[in-house]
Amino acid sequence: MDNQNLDKLTACPDCDLLVEKIQLIKDQQAHCPRCNSLLYQGRSDSVTKTLVVSGSGLLMVFPAYFLPVMKMGTLGIYSSISVMASIPPMMTSSHWIAGLGLLLFAILFPILILGLSFWISLHLRLKLYPDYLPMMQKLFQRLVRWGMPEVYVLAILVALVKLLDNFTVSIGAGMISFTLMMFCSLLVTTTVSRQHFWEVMLHVKS
Repeated sequence: MDNQNLDKLTACPDCDLLVEKIQLIKDQQAHCPRCNSLLYQGRSDSVTKTLVVSGSGLLMVFPAYFLPVMKMGTLGIYSSISVMASIPPMMTSSHWIAGLGLLLFAILFPILILGLSFWISLHLRLKLYPDYLPMMQKLFQRLVRWGMPEVYVLAILVALVKLLDNFTVSIGAGMISFTLMMFCSLLVTTTVSRQHFWEVMLHVKS
């Protein structure tokens, strides 16, 4: 089979079945005929959408991690803490495993996901194709499954409900920023088009 025919095929990520690619309109999806896994879907200007969403998420990084997540107090005494400020006490106590998990899955990986998607989409938008771009795309595809900032948000909400009985608790700017960043981190996984990226890179290399 020559390269021209191979360009018309795509492999199912689950069962490796080779399927002929067809042109899709916006919001249409192509599924594997064998295992029904999603192969690709039609998107309009996915590069621009990814660039905007990832850029918006990166703007939320500093306030999300360094501004107070919540403010709590009782009898007129109040205290607040940010995401970054909560890590050192956890790492130096018996809860260091939870602290390490927070550092990796709620901080490092989401930042890398947003940063890589922004950098890749910016290159595609500007029609710049350096040799390291495919390596960055592969890294992005591996990291997507590891970014879990939503777990941290859920943990904060559970703690908030439990604290309301004994303390006066208010949501801080850090919590709002973190939620927005989490939303962007999740949304970027739906706006990015892996098929479009590899088709562009294949065209460039050829």
